[in-house]
Formats: sequence, C-alpha cells, structure tokens
Amino acid sequence: MGKVTIDKWSLKYTLLRSLYASVAYKSYFRKIYVHNVKSIPKNKPVILAPNHQNALMDPMAIVCTCHRQVIFIARADIFKNPIIARILNALKIVPMYRMRDGVENLNKNEEIFDLTQQILKNSRSPIAIFPEGNHGDKRRLRPLVKGIFRMAFRAQEEYGDQPGVLLQPVGIDYGHYQNFGSSLFIYYGEPFDISSYYLQYKENAPVAINQLRDRLSEEMKKYMIHIETEEYYDLYMDLRQIYNDSMRKTLNIKGKTLLDKFRADKKMIDILDDVENKKPGILKELNTTMKTYQKGLKTKNLRDWVLKKKKYSLPVLILQFIGMMALSPLYILGLINNYIPYKIPTIPINKIKDPQFHSTMKYGIGLVTFLLYYIILIVLALIFLPFIWLKVIYIILIPFTGHFSFRYFIAYKKLFAKFRYTFQVLFKNLEVSNLRELRKEIFDRMDTFVNTATL
Repeated sequence: MGKVTIDKWSLKYTLLRSLYASVAYKSYFRKIYVHNVKSIPKNKPVILAPNHQNALMDPMAIVCTCHRQVIFIARADIFKNPIIARILNALKIVPMYRMRDGVENLNKNEEIFDLTQQILKNSRSPIAIFPEGNHGDKRRLRPLVKGIFRMAFRAQEEYGDQPGVLLQPVGIDYGHYQNFGSSLFIYYGEPFDISSYYLQYKENAPVAINQLRDRLSEEMKKYMIHIETEEYYDLYMDLRQIYNDSMRKTLNIKGKTLLDKFRADKKMIDILDDVENKKPGILKELNTTMKTYQKGLKTKNLRDWVLKKKKYSLPVLILQFIGMMALSPLYILGLINNYIPYKIPTIPINKIKDPQFHSTMKYGIGLVTFLLYYIILIVLALIFLPFIWLKVIYIILIPFTGHFSFRYFIAYKKLFAKFRYTFQVLFKNLEVSNLRELRKEIFDRMDTFVNTATL
C-alpha cells in the first residue's frame, strides 16, 4: 500500500472539530462530563473501544471530547449520503463493510486492515472502533464482533509477544437518547496490553480472539451502564431516575456530577442483580409496585421529582410565577430568534424508523438550519435596526436568548407541575396520597436491599 497520511495532523479536522465541540455539540447537550480522557496513551498503538447506542452521536462524542485526532472506523452505510460522507472523511472516519453492504464490498476491508495496521505502527493517532458492530437501544453491552480483535492482533505482529497494541474501553451514556438538552457522560477507561494473548493467537487464533473478546467485554462493562436483565430492565432504569440521590447518600458520595451519579448507578445495579439472583420473587414484587407507581404518575401528569416534597409553598410559587411573567419578553425574543431552526429538524423524525437516529438527524439538520436562520437574522438586524450598538447587542444575544427560552420553557413546565401537585395535596387528593405511599414503599424496599448488601 502507499504511504499513509490520514494520521498526520490536519487543520481541517481541527477546525471541524472545534466547530462541532465548541459550538454545535456543546449547544446540543445541557451537560457534558468527560472523565479520564488523559489516560489515552501518547506515542503508542492504541485502539479505543466505546459502547454503541446512539447512532452517529456516539462517534461524535469521541471526536469532540478526545484531545487527539482520532481515526474512527464506522459502518459503511452511514457514508451513503455524499454530504455526510465528506464531513465524515474530513473528521477521519473510515468505512468498514459488512455482509449487508454487499458481498462485493467485503474485499475492501483488507485495505482498511492494512491502513489501520500502518496507523497503529506509526503511533501518531488513536484508532476508535465500536466492538459491538452496530448500535442498540438498551443500556447494555451486546456481543462483540471480531473486527476489532483481527485489527489488534494484525498490528501486534509488529511486536510479537512483547508489549505493543493497547485496547482502551470507553463508556458512553446519555441522559436521554433523543431529547435536545439532555446530558452526555463519557468515561475513558484504563488501557490494557494484548501481548499476553499473542502466542495463543499464533497457535489457535479463534481461541485467542474469544479470550480477548471476553476480557474486553468485562473491561467495557466497568465504564458503562450495563443492565443485563431483560425482565426488569425498565425497573432498573426507573430506579436510576428515582433512587440515585438516596444511593449516593448511602455511599457517602457528596457530589452531584454525572460521574458521581454513574458510580451510584453501578453499585445499585450490582445490588439489584444480586437480589434477582438470590430472591427473584422480592424483585418481582418491587417491579409490580414500580409499574403501578409509574402508571399513576402518568395518569396524574406528574413526575417523580415533584413528589420529593410533601408540598410546596404557595406564596413562593406565586412569586416565582410573577418573576417568570416579568421575564416573558426575553422568552418571546428567544422564540422568534430560534424556534423555526429548532422546529425544522424535528419534522422528518417521524419518517425515521430507528429512533436511535433521531438525535443524529436533529443535530445534523440543526447545524444547517440554525446557521442559515442566524445569517438571515443578522442581515435583517444590520438593515433595519437603527443604532450600531443595538445591532451588535441583538446579534450577540441571538444564540443566548435561544438557550434562555429553552430553559425558561422547562422551568415553566416544572413550576406548573408544582402548582398542580400542591393544589392536589391541599385538597387531599386520594390518588396523589396513594402515589406518595407507593413511592415510600419503593424506597423502603430499596433501602432494605442496600442496607443488607456489602457496600
């Protein structure tokens, strides 16, 4: 093969990544927490292995949070759109072909393996590949495919049984897969060397691949939310939302960062797994109670967080409402500045069968719609606003009013949820009283699980 240049530093990559990371990607998420990114080795052959749950948002999560120019291996079908393909190529994302992409294309993978072998030999850039092969809609690690291990062992040929190629697990988790303004948590795990598997690979490649696959699976599960159970998956997810505060308090985790919440979730999942294995009947009872509770919340149009208090102060709620009314002109300005480009990306969503592509579509289309709409607003401001200082202030405020309007809308919904709940408590609504009892029952049962577990 010819001289490899894809792993050389690229100004185009840096500019594109800066656009995505500094403006678009960080604007899409309300909160991004990146942990342990400095653990990625420098000047060593390293393959990043992230879990895959949210279509193109996952590779962008790595591209936008890793301080290195990562070369990504992704499924070939995402390159079908020429515009997207050009952006992916500029971001050093390379296609890997599967059987569904056509048998005639499988031979192209040999070129990709040759390319990755040379990249790893050069040790200038990390390679990233999703070991699961495709994305799923559940927070669990699915079976790993062989591509990453073939790639790793092929590059390890350069080092024999001496330390060489490193695999580094990466965990990615979202507060919500589809919603704008959600959270993103990325945990860069500790890399491990594969040289101890090399002699076995030379003797019996399938056995060595299976051994390395098992090792990587276990390592990846450490750094991601992995919910093994099928029967109680929804229960685990509901408890992540409801019980995390109590779990952190029990574990003496004083912070509220996404990392703190992740650590509490991991411990809670371990405890629930142990209960399921030893006392499945008790977990079944809890699951029934949780379903009744969630159904009741939906019927009353309430969220769990509202029930954390017995009631809210009505005078305080009224003062908050007056304050929101005073800020409503700024909210309206934000709507005018941002509603159309915000709404347009949501229109084609219903035509997309795979919901895991919804956030990708909203993010990708939003990049274009917001840019074009902002240009139009800037031109109109320059033409029609009377004073230079007013033009400058308005142009600067365009994106900020958009974020304000979004937060205002969320705050508005929460305020009226508090009003609705408080009035029902004051009038002693029986259904709300039952919900509070169900919530207490759930917490009492969880406290028992946690207090009897080895922490």
